[in-house]
Amino acid sequence: MNAKPETKEVRTGHLIAYSSLIIAILYAIHLFLILDDSVVKQLLINSKQKPSENAIGVIKNSFQFTGVMYVIANLTGVIAIWNRHTYLWWFMFAVFASQILYNLVNINAVFEAILDVKSMVNILPLTIVLIMSFVLAVYMLVVSIKRKSTFNR
Repeated sequence: MNAKPETKEVRTGHLIAYSSLIIAILYAIHLFLILDDSVVKQLLINSKQKPSENAIGVIKNSFQFTGVMYVIANLTGVIAIWNRHTYLWWFMFAVFASQILYNLVNINAVFEAILDVKSMVNILPLTIVLIMSFVLAVYMLVVSIKRKSTFNR
């Protein structure tokens, strides 16, 4: 049994893979368990809009449609366990960076609506997703500059 020691490339790939899996799970929890009709209704009330059933459905579907795309994109990071390709590196960097920007657009309104309807614990999944995405994006940028390559290739 000749055990090959883990290289920086393998460790980095596993970090990105498992972190993106955790992000996908937490973001799905936020989208489908926390962001329900009552939160969207409160979001509309807080913005001084009339919360009709149609408006609630449209806003909820919009959040969930875009969110599902981010969940799927984050799940592609699991590929880094087996295949660590340069394109995957930059794709995951783009996913993390765009996920942060997308959620920061209306983060205050969403958090306020969640806190009005539910408890403080319910903002944790999205908060953790944003923090992990930011840390991973910065880490990936620093590693690519420091190594002058991605996944040590």
